Amino acid sequence: MQKATEKFDQRMRMYVYRYLLRNGKAPRIAEMAKGLVTSAKNIRAGIGRLSESHAFMLQENGELWRAAPFSCIPTAFPVKVGKRSWFGNCIWDALGIPAMLNQDALIGAACGCCNLDMPIEVKGGKLRTGSGVIHIAVPAREWYKDVVFT
Repeated sequence: MQKATEKFDQRMRMYVYRYLLRNGKAPRIAEMAKGLVTSAKNIRAGIGRLSESHAFMLQENGELWRAAPFSCIPTAFPVKVGKRSWFGNCIWDALGIPAMLNQDALIGAACGCCNLDMPIEVKGGKLRTGSGVIHIAVPAREWYKDVVFT
């Protein structure tokens, strides 16, 4: 049998993702507490547990920064799926959004050194953009040592 905290964390995770998909932004702590009929203290504890896997990450103010692959704050990686849009924290996360949703998407991206506009189209699960390189300078095993730099 699942522990009560595991059930709560699963409910909270689903609440966050459903909210993100419906609203294009992440719920705040107070909204989660109201929606899940619990205290802000319980929400913070649950987010803390979910953050251990890096699926969720927090801003300095305690609000969500990331609910992988979605960014909970605006970034340089907007992802448009039909008439809806979200943000990825990086190109890897931005590509994860259409993969997660199994939908076509247009991803806004730019060259890291010259800021040249390099949009990426995902259609039928494949990249449809003419040219470009996705450069990931840090090995995946080290991403969470300094996730803001990565």
